[in-house]
Amino acid sequence: MTTINPEHDATTRLTRRHFLRGIAGLATTAAVAGSLLAACGESTPSSAGSPTAAPASSPGGASASPASSGSGELVVYSWYQKWIKEEAIPAFEKETGIKVTYLGAYASNDEWWAKLQAGESWDVFIPSTSYVMRAMAADLLHPIDLSLVPNYRNLLPEYQNLEYYVNDGKTYAVPFDRVFYALAYRTDEFSTPPDSWVITWDKAYAGQITLHDNAYSRIAYAALMIGDDPIRPTRWDEIKQKLLEQKPLVKKYWKDYQNGMELFVNKEVVVGQLTDGRVRMAQSLGAPVGWTVPKEGVLIFIDTFAIPKTVKNIENAHKFIDFLLRADIQLLQLRSMRYDAVNAAVRELLSPEERAQFEPPPNAKLILGDLAPAEVLQKANEVWNEVKLS
Repeated sequence: MTTINPEHDATTRLTRRHFLRGIAGLATTAAVAGSLLAACGESTPSSAGSPTAAPASSPGGASASPASSGSGELVVYSWYQKWIKEEAIPAFEKETGIKVTYLGAYASNDEWWAKLQAGESWDVFIPSTSYVMRAMAADLLHPIDLSLVPNYRNLLPEYQNLEYYVNDGKTYAVPFDRVFYALAYRTDEFSTPPDSWVITWDKAYAGQITLHDNAYSRIAYAALMIGDDPIRPTRWDEIKQKLLEQKPLVKKYWKDYQNGMELFVNKEVVVGQLTDGRVRMAQSLGAPVGWTVPKEGVLIFIDTFAIPKTVKNIENAHKFIDFLLRADIQLLQLRSMRYDAVNAAVRELLSPEERAQFEPPPNAKLILGDLAPAEVLQKANEVWNEVKLS
């Protein structure tokens, strides 16, 4: 199992053996991996209210992109990320003179994958980590010259030089945000955060529990509860039985992230699974909702910036990635999408109270779900469907 320690412990960094193992598993089944997570942007636009903010000026530790005029073109393709389309791109165009074409938003990694395999071209996009590894193996990405991305240094130390974005000494993606598949709870029902996923099996909360209707999430957390490896589980019969025990206690398995959040906001449930970003959105609406990392750990998923091999504007692609890693620009993401930027510089722009909203508990166990191999995702779908039909 691969974990990332938020306390900057270098010993938790992914080994080359893990990287190659992940490539071998992830390169086999595209459709299954694509359904794992609709990235941090989620698959549909958010209709929830959330605070936004204009860029701060000249943050400490961030290199501003030099202003220029008439500097060519750039083509961007991404998840639904409102902050990129409506705020970052206009600011980049004004600052650099580069004309940006926004191709639109994809709803799954499979969409951009099919387009690249068909030879289509754009300059910058946002692949999930699992697909970065697959795309590297399939030779679909262009290396990123980090000397042209000085704001790379803004990343948290443990997210710099991660080996699963590197092949033959070349870097092919730059991480920028992470989503926690967290344990959420109503703070008016719990005086202290629940410390274990076991609470989602607690009969005292029957009918007040909600969980994500996502096969891999359900399998991984059941695996954690029985002491199995959530990345490569082996005790499938026990996992299925654990999920069958939990099923009668669950009010609703949500598919849509907005719906999951509303269950907490409307106090239809008091505990369960929700992404950290949606918890912050709920908090911005005044709802008494919190999130935590239980002692067993949580799954996290990481989004990245990357350049396809079919790139036509390579210099401008580097300029845009560097621009997006600026602290003031990442602040747009923090306050729009409400997901945690893996960017140390942006944290310096937050008040202590706001910064605390993004910090996981000390020594939290963060499990990189992107590394689950294709055969595990396939088996997870099979077992979860059996549970739902039981």
